[in-house]
Amino acid sequence: MSEIYAEEIMKSIRKQEEVKEEEDWYHVENDITRGYVIVKYEKMELEEKMLLDGRLTLLLPVNFKEMDEELREIKYPDPDRPEWIYSNESGDVSMTFFLDEGEILTEEVESVRDIIIGEMKRLYPASAVKDKKRIGKGKNVVSLFSMDIPLLDETCYHLMFFRAMAAGLLMGTFDCSVNEKKQWQQILPQLLDTMKETE
Repeated sequence: MSEIYAEEIMKSIRKQEEVKEEEDWYHVENDITRGYVIVKYEKMELEEKMLLDGRLTLLLPVNFKEMDEELREIKYPDPDRPEWIYSNESGDVSMTFFLDEGEILTEEVESVRDIIIGEMKRLYPASAVKDKKRIGKGKNVVSLFSMDIPLLDETCYHLMFFRAMAAGLLMGTFDCSVNEKKQWQQILPQLLDTMKETE
């Protein structure tokens, strides 16, 4: 009788462990120090990439590559599109970088961000500004904010970030479906905190 009872307890413990493992998979705490992130049940390895013609390094998923010209023209039809665009294979998750050359101080970056927030509120009055903050220290301070922007076919999670560099003001965006927002919200500040100027 006691052996059967012990066996039942062991089965129950194993089942609880399996459920916990499954729950962990669904409620992933993404920590980039592990060397990977999980988004929509897909494990993405991370690597340091050289951006802006070698002026900047940033930790990004390995599958993020420079977007090919054909896809750029479809996704960013404006001829004044960002010079550097990185995305996953399908192009539905993308990150852009634009360098406005000139002199800017680190303490002026937040004012620029707030001006852009005003413009975005004017363009998308129904969308609330979220995640308005600063991350990093010293010369590596990054100011950011995000909004959920309604598009024709879905709602897009749109994050904008700003950083002072020796060559000028770096402005960037990150876009993905609002369905992936929860995971990326956790990952992006960590990735942006790895941004380093090489010069």
